[in-house]
Amino acid sequence: MRCGACPHEWDATADWLDRFDQGKEGCPACGTDCRGEDRPDFTAAPDDQAHDEAATRDLAWYHSSTHPIWPDRDFDPAADLTEETRQRMESMSARPGAVERWAARQKSKAVHVGTYEAAIENMFRRIDDEGGPADQFFLHRVRLRQDCMIEPGVHPEPTDFVGNAYLTEVCAPGVNVLRYVNVHEDASRISLALDVDAIDAVQSIPIPLPIDTSDPWITDATARLHCASARPPEPMTSTLQRFRPRTIPALATEGRQLVKEAGAELPVNLRDRFGLEIDEETFASDPSGFPARVLGLVRLVTDPGRVLAALDAQGWRTV
Repeated sequence: MRCGACPHEWDATADWLDRFDQGKEGCPACGTDCRGEDRPDFTAAPDDQAHDEAATRDLAWYHSSTHPIWPDRDFDPAADLTEETRQRMESMSARPGAVERWAARQKSKAVHVGTYEAAIENMFRRIDDEGGPADQFFLHRVRLRQDCMIEPGVHPEPTDFVGNAYLTEVCAPGVNVLRYVNVHEDASRISLALDVDAIDAVQSIPIPLPIDTSDPWITDATARLHCASARPPEPMTSTLQRFRPRTIPALATEGRQLVKEAGAELPVNLRDRFGLEIDEETFASDPSGFPARVLGLVRLVTDPGRVLAALDAQGWRTV
């Protein structure tokens, strides 16, 4: 961490950060907390190998996505636009070709890669924020070209308010890799914003890895869910309950409890992002599917060696 009010830097634990976000901790030197304009924020960890340009080219980099083929040079951003949307975009433009210009702008966006931890945390965030608990994700390991051009230094994340980054706007001509401090996932570690041309090859696997449904935790969790599915709906705790009585299926309550119990194995900074909701229809057709997914996601964090070994077994796809 680096304080914005004084020059102090220090190492912070996940527990300290949790208290800091609640306003219970501040800069150890001057006391500035999360409420000030000059609040402390993440800075690049001094022991990160990616401070060195040569090491940056040699390190393995990771990205999580719902796309099995990533990055895809043949991706057409305009492919899913309806005719009505296309006409609206053209009518709002002062000159013809608005759709083509928009698509070219989309394709010029930098792609992002980071540590294994950052890729997994990003997937957790997307599942929690975007409501995609059943989406199939893929983990991609990236190998950079040895002749890629890296912008000197480590910078603040170069994204705009919607998370897009354009290297031509923040880098010298010819540069296709920018190092930045990741403040969202695996905070204080260095991530990269890069052009596809900087990538040599990619390995990919679907995640989470398959889980043996005879695992005792899954067997017990499935039995608990079966019992819950036979119970009547339960009242929701809410201050508005006396005005708008509501209930929640007991199956959903039990599913949340299982997620909480399994998530206790995760680091503090990941627990709030570990949000899964059980689907009654899917449970009826595949009772052990939900517990297996919960345990599979947790093991991406608690047993990364198995995941990395699965990647090692994959061939490299040239980009």
